[in-house]
Amino acid sequence: MAVRKRINQSGVVWYVDLYLPDGTRYRKAVGTKKEAQVIERRIKTQIQEGTWGLKPKSDILFSELMPRYFEYTKLNRAASTHKINKYSIESNLVPFFGEYKLRNISQPLVEEFKMMRISEGMAKKTVNHELTRLSHILKMAIVWGYLDRNVVSTVEKFKLPERHPRYLSEAEIARLLNTARDSHVYPILVTALHTGMRKSELFNLKWEDVDFGQKTITIQSGDDWHTKNYRSRTIEMTAVLYETMRQHRRLHLELGVQVDYVFTYAGKQIRDLRRSINKAFQEADLADVTLHTLRHTFASQLVMAGVPLRSVQELMGHRSYETTLQYAHLSEEHVKKQVHKLPFANLMGKKWAQTGKTGDKDSGTSEND
Repeated sequence: MAVRKRINQSGVVWYVDLYLPDGTRYRKAVGTKKEAQVIERRIKTQIQEGTWGLKPKSDILFSELMPRYFEYTKLNRAASTHKINKYSIESNLVPFFGEYKLRNISQPLVEEFKMMRISEGMAKKTVNHELTRLSHILKMAIVWGYLDRNVVSTVEKFKLPERHPRYLSEAEIARLLNTARDSHVYPILVTALHTGMRKSELFNLKWEDVDFGQKTITIQSGDDWHTKNYRSRTIEMTAVLYETMRQHRRLHLELGVQVDYVFTYAGKQIRDLRRSINKAFQEADLADVTLHTLRHTFASQLVMAGVPLRSVQELMGHRSYETTLQYAHLSEEHVKKQVHKLPFANLMGKKWAQTGKTGDKDSGTSEND
């Protein structure tokens, strides 16, 4: 590494002449010896710090950030969530924003993307999800020092009609269970209805998580899988669920099935289970129903039975109370119906007059009460 001087027809020219760690030669002409020395020291420092040759953070492209972002989501999101988000980002966000520098992504540009997706026939809900993903990417870019602000936070999402989650009525629950009673998926349907477990939680439930002595099921992360928010929770088994689990365990032992997972059968993969579950829904003539619908059913039926929303939040494993509030309307309907519990609610006309006439004079009541 050296600062050199060269004399040519224009006079004296100072320049930096050095070989980089990869063996390539770097030569740069500058105005004065002092300027050459400053550049030499700067390059030397950057080589020592391992930052030489790296792009300034402000110049990084959206597409260049993606490897780091995907590595982050792979470590910090459920495998299924990471896979879905990665596919959506690579299919929709990268083609549009990929060649833009992060610092050049502006609100008007995001608005342009938003309207382009609508013009392509995308549903507003889908576009809102894409904006959420873009916002999180830029949020992490801020955390990593590439940006100072998140422009997506100023972009208004599409307003959507309020839709309450689909849940099964008591009649539909009975029809489903009666239809699937002799099926190998009956235990998983009962467990979903009696615990509200997520699909991934059901498929990753192990026998070691089922405590027949305490009559509880513990939903917790394992070595190769974690719950949605990394939190564990314990749910007491109802009498129906306990008996179903006990018979299911006995069948495993009788068949000599040596598996750790509760809902894994010999020769049956998760894909097979999903297919069988969907077949059970079809045979029970249930439209627009998935395994996740049973989770909504668990919460909805609890709320309609008068269970406080805070308790439902704990049972469902919701990190945010806002998520549980989607069932609040059922609680409100439950409260409205409580007036029918008045002792005189169903007595009319003369019947009420006859049962209520005693005490008219002696009750001591008045309109002011």
